[in-house]
Amino acid sequence: MMTGVPTSLPTGAVPMSPPLEAVVSLHPPKDVSIGEIEQELSRIWQGSDGAAGPSAVRAATFTLLVYEPEAPTGVPSPSVEAMAAQNPCRVIDLCPLVSDDDTGLQAQVAAYCPLQKRGHSNLICCEYITLQGSMLALERATGLISGLLINDLPTYLWWQAMPDPNHPLLRSLVGLGQSTDLTSGVRVIVDSSIFSDPEIGLQQVRDLQAAGIPVADLNWRRLAAWQELTAEVFDPPERRVALPDLDQVVIDYERGNSAQALLFLGWLAGRLGWQPQSRHWEDGDYALEHIHFQSPAGRPIVAELAAIPLGEVGAVLGDLVGLRLDSTNAAANCCTVLCSSTTGCMRLEAGGKAQSCHVEQVEAPLDQLAEDLLGPQIQRWGQQNQLYAESLAVAADILNVPRT
Repeated sequence: MMTGVPTSLPTGAVPMSPPLEAVVSLHPPKDVSIGEIEQELSRIWQGSDGAAGPSAVRAATFTLLVYEPEAPTGVPSPSVEAMAAQNPCRVIDLCPLVSDDDTGLQAQVAAYCPLQKRGHSNLICCEYITLQGSMLALERATGLISGLLINDLPTYLWWQAMPDPNHPLLRSLVGLGQSTDLTSGVRVIVDSSIFSDPEIGLQQVRDLQAAGIPVADLNWRRLAAWQELTAEVFDPPERRVALPDLDQVVIDYERGNSAQALLFLGWLAGRLGWQPQSRHWEDGDYALEHIHFQSPAGRPIVAELAAIPLGEVGAVLGDLVGLRLDSTNAAANCCTVLCSSTTGCMRLEAGGKAQSCHVEQVEAPLDQLAEDLLGPQIQRWGQQNQLYAESLAVAADILNVPRT
């Protein structure tokens, strides 16, 4: 039996945040000197006490560091705006300038409040600090950033790039929790759907975890419905006994990023105890990769990852679009086809066995944006992290097998 999947959700459901609401500026971005950031934030709140209408309340439940190498400065990004709408927090936005010059550091402060609460007597607002400068300037600002963290509250780092453990700024930021009063250290959040090289990026995440750094991947949350339904179709005893016969796996994913496919395969192989043996690439319309495993009983297993060229590329690259689980033993009751309700099951039902397969559509929406997943990830930190770490370790083992 496969274990370790979410059990508190209805079949095929994905935990989603409430619909996002807009935020209103309590105080527009204002340039300040580096040494006056805290003083200027205090003046913002003092100035809001006498304002007409609802009063603004200064509160925070965590500090969110945001590394946004491609974001415009001076306004909150969609992911940060979502946090301000749902959680009182302090956001420190780190914006490197694309320049070979070692420019100094510039700072802005602002405050944003969720628009849907303006009818209430109080507005619980989010502080927003922007630090902009050259990469070298940001790397030198570790002490300043450490002083801006709110002690005794968790600190999260939303790293919107490849998580290279040797990146000087990343190394400095993940070390902040070891030099402050924060007992939990810095928790890193990534989204492997944006990795320019998913295979290297997943191995980098694994390296961070191996170094004892807590890491969560928003892309993992996009797999919840697929994992749950896969486990659910094997819950009946007559299908559960066929799991040892399962030796053929096909995973279709949207061409452009293989991270979801690799994470799902890592989860499946980890639950069933499969060990990766070899892998090879096959060019063609679907850019197929075949990965060979061995079961605990010595049974050979073949998994095929197929990059499907869809007509329209979504906002999130690499969403799963379907999977097929089967056996070379014709008597085994394990043939299963799961496919996205958006794309259908036609390719996976081909081959003449469709009538004997268990076929279901997964209602997981495509293109679940980071701003929809970031808040729930922070609110539910730790519930799925152990399973993610185990599945990522298997995915890393797969990637460590030389490709032929």
